[in-house]
Amino acid sequence: MRTPTTVLVTAASSAVLALAWHLGAQSAGQTLAGVEVVTPPAATASVPGPTLGHSKKATVPKKKTRRKIDGAVVRTPYGTVQVQIVITGNRISDVRALHLTDANGTSRQISAGAAPILRREALAAQSAKVDTVSGATYTSQGYQMSLQAALDQAHL
Repeated sequence: MRTPTTVLVTAASSAVLALAWHLGAQSAGQTLAGVEVVTPPAATASVPGPTLGHSKKATVPKKKTRRKIDGAVVRTPYGTVQVQIVITGNRISDVRALHLTDANGTSRQISAGAAPILRREALAAQSAKVDTVSGATYTSQGYQMSLQAALDQAHL
């Protein structure tokens, strides 16, 4: 059974997290419940090759632009988290965890279990608004913040 203090602290932490998320606490250097963005995201892009000229007879089908964008490195009490998104057209086609919390064996095990769930939810939601994985709060928060930073870079 939870004590009233635990319930109050949990409610206050949730309110602060929701408010900070809403206000865009993903910018570099801001902290949120022990989570800090330490580097701004970097973007890379791959674009389709050149077309075969302006002939009306020979046309090359347009390929959708595919871009890879690294999210910010987010520091948590259990290590850093960074994700990379792959954007094809205007959709998230993939989310890759470049680094997940790894302060110890337990952190690595928790991250390994949470990563596929977070990836699946991010792809389904097409946003960083995914549920926190139970037992992987810091990993989830870092994942969400790094993902949102990447989406901000992609202007999605």
